[in-house]
Amino acid sequence: MLDLELITGRLQAIADFMRRGKVNHRWVASLPGQVADLAGEWELDIGEVAGVDYSSAVTSVLVSCTGPMGEAELKLAPDAYALAEEVAMLRQFAPGGRVPQVHASSRGAALLEAVRPGTPVEDLPRPPSPADYARFLDDLHTVGDPASAPRQAADWLGMMLGWAEQGGAELAEARRTADRLLATEPERVLLHGDLHLGNVLTSDRRGLVARSPIACVGERCFDAADYVLEGTDLADMVGRRDALAAATGLDAERLDGWARVLAPLGAARAPQPERVATLLAYGRGEY
Repeated sequence: MLDLELITGRLQAIADFMRRGKVNHRWVASLPGQVADLAGEWELDIGEVAGVDYSSAVTSVLVSCTGPMGEAELKLAPDAYALAEEVAMLRQFAPGGRVPQVHASSRGAALLEAVRPGTPVEDLPRPPSPADYARFLDDLHTVGDPASAPRQAADWLGMMLGWAEQGGAELAEARRTADRLLATEPERVLLHGDLHLGNVLTSDRRGLVARSPIACVGERCFDAADYVLEGTDLADMVGRRDALAAATGLDAERLDGWARVLAPLGAARAPQPERVATLLAYGRGEY
């Protein structure tokens, strides 16, 4: 039976961490009733409130649950349109087996497969091998209709660059490199669009699984670059670049170019000064 008092307490406790101030606080206050309605409609036993997902541009609350499908995760977001887009893109990627299955969806809510153990790749003591990551990318990029993408990679990149520049990042060289790469794309596939390694989870059933797409259409190197940038130092980044290019058949120069474009964006979000310096150095080609 759903413990509304418990759920309400948990949700209110995380409300202070939600963005957009009063709008999100009002939304959080409405969540217990929404969760109760969905639990009845989808025959769910509600478990723990897992927390707030800031792993993508769509802020959401995650609630563990079980139902006729087994273990699952209830994802609820104040931006119902953005969550509906995410659900549609997860269904596009589903044939490749590298995203969580969508069991059901409703306005502002999605019932997703629980990925276990679900450890983000960025938290693993050892990274996936280039061969494993290449298979993951291939499975992700060889399904889905590029025509279904809600945006172009150029538009999404422009938004990210703009946000970073508002925070003081110097991105003139990144913009020049991006313009060159976008003008000479060798292919156009449906991309995840936000494939930092916090959005790549370990699955005991299917290896690596991608969550929270901000899907766009562009070349595969755009998604692959974050694997390169997760290297521990410049030498490791260069080694990842060359090994992943060899494993995927991607052009190493284009992979390097996209990594240099995205490196200062990663630096703008990195908390450690040493990490910031390393990413900025890669972006400048100092390796």
